Order: sequence, then structure tokens, then C-alpha cells
Amino acid sequence: MKFFLAFFIVAAVSGFSSHVVNRRTFGFGVVGGIVATTISTPAYAASDYVPRVEDIKGIAQLGVSLDKLSTQLADPSQWGAASNSLAQFARDPKFYPNYARNFIGKTVKANAEDDPRVGKIKLATSTIISIKDVIDSGTGSKSEVEDVVARCKKAQNLIGDFLGDSGVADDRVVTFVKAHHS
Repeated sequence: MKFFLAFFIVAAVSGFSSHVVNRRTFGFGVVGGIVATTISTPAYAASDYVPRVEDIKGIAQLGVSLDKLSTQLADPSQWGAASNSLAQFARDPKFYPNYARNFIGKTVKANAEDDPRVGKIKLATSTIISIKDVIDSGTGSKSEVEDVVARCKKAQNLIGDFLGDSGVADDRVVTFVKAHHS
């Protein structure tokens, strides 16, 4: 954008004949440069970046690890182990949203924080953390088991949506997305 502003100022200055300052020419050049720099860019402006599976590996691994968690959640006798795993996960609740934001930042020109794909990972993270509250205070009733398994599946669906929208064309990612895309 600075290039455009400099270009318009140079164009305005080069429009001066015989070193006579023409305020109108200079003004139009500066205003044109300012207008050109304020034009918003499309969300997918960083089109030279090609998403790679290595860039989303952490989020993909989280999605796959939820299969094991779902199995543990279906059996209340394994809730202790699940609670320990979830406690470790909850120690840094911003890790995966930041990971997603950094990935999205490679594909969009600006405002990766507010990208809906980052929102999906934020929601998935908070959903996963909410499972710990239920299993720590729960009795293992059928309705609680159904609730925590549903929360786990919801988180997987959100991760599947993120991976599906990531643009990564890897067989493992495609398989996960097909299994967990809402």
C-alpha cells in the first residue's frame, strides 16, 4: 500500500511543469494515493501461499486424539484418565486457537483473529474443556455419558469443518473431514 501512495505522490510531482507547484495536481495525487491505500483487500488476498499438511498437523492430531477420548468418555470407569488428559489440555486453552490463527494468517491478508475458521477452533477448544467439568462432577449416568460423547463429537465436527476449509489436500485430512465434517 505504501508503494501506491508513493506512486501517486510521484505522479503528482511529475505532473508539475517547469517546477511550478500546481496544488490541484499534487492534491489529486495525494488523495488518489490515500484512497488506493484504504481500499480493502479480499480475505484470500495472500494467494501465493499453498496450505500444507505440516501447517495444520497439530490441529489434525487434536482431532484424531478425540477418537480415543470419545472411547474413554463412553466408559465412565475411564473418566479418571480422561479427566487427567483434559486437565493437561486445559492448562493452555489458547494454544490451538493461536495455532489456527497463525495458519489462517498465512492465507488471509488481514484480520486472521476474526476469521470464522479460527472461531471454530476456539469453540472446539472450549467444548473440549467443558467436558472435564461434566466428568469431574458427574456420576457416570447414561445421560451424562451421552452428553460428554456428544460434546466430543461436536468438537471433532468443528475441527473437521476447520480442516475442510483449510485448503489442505492430503488423503489423511480428507479422510478425517469425511468422517467428522458437519
